[in-house]
Amino acid sequence: MRYKKIHLLASTLAAFTLGFSAAAQAQTQPLVIGQTYVQTGPLASLSTEPLIGIRAMFTTLNANGGIHGRPVELRQLDDAYDPAKGSENVKTFVKDGAVGILMPIGTSSTAGALKAANELKVPVVGPYTGAGPVVKFSEYGFPVRISFDEEYSRIVNHLFTIGISSIAFAANDNPGARSARDSTEKFIAERGEKMVGSVAIKNDGSDAAERAAELAKLKPKAVVLAATNEVAAKFITAYRATGTQTAFYSFSFLNGQKLFQDIQKDVAGVVISQVVPSPWNSAMPVIAEYQAAMKKIGATEFSYASLEGYVAAKVMVEGLKRAGPKPTAESLQKGLESFKTLDIGGIAVAYRPGEHRGLTFSELSMLKADGRYLR
Repeated sequence: MRYKKIHLLASTLAAFTLGFSAAAQAQTQPLVIGQTYVQTGPLASLSTEPLIGIRAMFTTLNANGGIHGRPVELRQLDDAYDPAKGSENVKTFVKDGAVGILMPIGTSSTAGALKAANELKVPVVGPYTGAGPVVKFSEYGFPVRISFDEEYSRIVNHLFTIGISSIAFAANDNPGARSARDSTEKFIAERGEKMVGSVAIKNDGSDAAERAAELAKLKPKAVVLAATNEVAAKFITAYRATGTQTAFYSFSFLNGQKLFQDIQKDVAGVVISQVVPSPWNSAMPVIAEYQAAMKKIGATEFSYASLEGYVAAKVMVEGLKRAGPKPTAESLQKGLESFKTLDIGGIAVAYRPGEHRGLTFSELSMLKADGRYLR
C-alpha cells in the first residue's frame, strides 16, 4: 500500500542517527495519523484547499519539535468518495499504527471512515461534512464544524428575516447534498411555506445548464446551493443567462475566490455560509498563526477551506498533547474529551464525555463583483 505522507524528514532521520539508544529512537518515532480523502473522481476538488491547511499545520508543528519530541506523520489514501473504500483505508491506517483519523473529505467518505473507526475504537477528528448521519454523537466521532442542519437553518432564518420565502434548491446528486436539501425543505416547512422546487445536478456538471433552465422557470426569489465549485459555476452562469433574477445562497463548501476565477463578475451577490472565521482577520490569534504557517509552506493565498483544514489539524494536535507521551487511540479520545470548552485562539471547541460539540461558529459572507468578500 503506497501512502501519501506529510512528514518532516529531518525530524524523522534524527531518530535513526547512528549511536542513538533504543529508547531515544522510540521517543522520536513519528506519531501516525491517517486521512482517507477524495483524490480521484468528480468530487476530488473538495480536498484541495483543506489539505493545504493541514499541511501548513503539521509542517510548522514538526519544525518546532513535534509533540513530546515526536514528529507527526500524516498518511493519506484515496477513497474516491466510496464509503467502503473509506472504511478499508481506516482499517489499513489502524493496522499500521495510526492513533487517530483526521478530516475524511465528504459525506460518503466520512460515513465509511466512521463505521470502521467505531468498530476499531479510534477517534475521527474534523470530518469535512456536516451531514446528519455523520455528525450525530458517537464515542469516536469528533466534528469540528457545525452541522449542515445548523448551516441551512441559519440561511433559511436569514432569508425569512429579509422577507424572502420563495426558495428553491440546487445541489450535486450525492448523499451529502441530498441531506442538505432535506434540511432546507424541513426548515422552510417549519415556517409554514413549501420549497418552490429542487434540482439534482450530475457531479460532473454536465447537465447544469439544463437543470438551471428547469429551476429558472419556477422563478424563486432565492436559490440555495449545495454544490462543488465546478458545478456551482456552471449552474450560476447558466441560470443568469436565462435572465431570471434570483439571489444565490450556498453552504460552506463553495470557494468564493475559485468561483470568481471561473465566472468573474457573475459572482456578485452570491452569499456563502462560513463555518470558520475570515482567514484574512489576522487580529484573531488562530488566524495569525494560520497565516504564518501558510507562508512557511509557500502558500500565499488564504481561504476558508484551508483554514478549516488547519483548525481541524490543530484540534487533533491539542488532543494528542493531552494524550500523554505515548499516545494511543484510547488516550487520544480521553485527551479530546478533556477539552470541556477549549479556546484555540479566538474560537472555542467543546468536547466532553457524551457530548462532542466542536465549534458553534458561523457567519454569512457576500461576494462582490471583484471576488472579494463583504461580511
